[in-house]
Amino acid sequence: MYTFSEQKSELNTTQVTALGKRFENLRSVAELAGLLGTTEPLLSRQMARPVYYTFYIPKPGGQKRLIQHPAPALKIVQQSLNRYLQAMYYGVKPDCAYGFILSPSDELRPRNIYSNALAHLKGEWFLLFDLKDFFHTVTLTHLRDLFRNVLFFPPELCNALCQLCAYQGRLPMGAPTSPVLSNLCCLFFDYQLERLAAGAQAVYTRYADDLTFSFRSEPPSGFADEVRMVVLRHGFAVNESKVRLQSRPEQPEITGLVLGKNALPVPGKNWLKSLKQEIKIYTWLMSEAVRERGLFHAWVFDRFRRSVQGQIEFLGFILGKDHREYRKLAGKVRWG
Repeated sequence: MYTFSEQKSELNTTQVTALGKRFENLRSVAELAGLLGTTEPLLSRQMARPVYYTFYIPKPGGQKRLIQHPAPALKIVQQSLNRYLQAMYYGVKPDCAYGFILSPSDELRPRNIYSNALAHLKGEWFLLFDLKDFFHTVTLTHLRDLFRNVLFFPPELCNALCQLCAYQGRLPMGAPTSPVLSNLCCLFFDYQLERLAAGAQAVYTRYADDLTFSFRSEPPSGFADEVRMVVLRHGFAVNESKVRLQSRPEQPEITGLVLGKNALPVPGKNWLKSLKQEIKIYTWLMSEAVRERGLFHAWVFDRFRRSVQGQIEFLGFILGKDHREYRKLAGKVRWG
């Protein structure tokens, strides 16, 4: 399910840039601890024994998603670290990236699923890829390469950051730092795909694990295989069951939004279906019987509340809050 919610900051662009530079200039674990508002012994304790709560939450369609949620003490550290990682990424983000990106208070063009779809408005042909198990495919190898060879951090600091952000050798889905780290580990991946797209006179965007290429005419022969080669070279895998080549008359769906003929993006049938399924799951989670049984951590309830609320607000943004579909779905949900 694609979320419209933006990571808004109270800081302006200049302040965000300064925050990112403070992180880039770190040279030791002691400096990292000071930046995060803790002490080196307390930070070392979190590094030595990171605690995660592992559980599954239902997904629309009947499947389950593995969540590895950090224990409160570790989560506080990760939330503080995430603030600096987001600020750093904001300063180096490529034009193609649209997901999990900080939006400073003076940002005129925030990035989200809507602006991602708008980037392809002039396209006539669309080639869409989905990366398989995206967060879990970002491994310690990716993180070490980022901290050592991109940020040039000393080995001790590099190891500390890996211990704070990775779990069982990969990014945990549920940690505050995982989304921005997935973006940072895709920097050179994105740059290569941008160059590949430019050579084919195409527009390329990435929203998390969704890759979209749009063309004015049918894409050149072998282009999809070249994309696959870049994906594999960077340690990722294409979900072949979701690869699609569509023309404008087929009304392609990009990050949940449909591009019709000479029209702005609108929520697609699949997106609306997923939202309705997510509302059902949320209603079930909020039922007295489920809450009394204590089957799920409180974080699950909050996650679904924020997700569903964000989707409904997005629907109102696109269709207008007087639209029948918006009023119907908003009326099905009670917050609290």
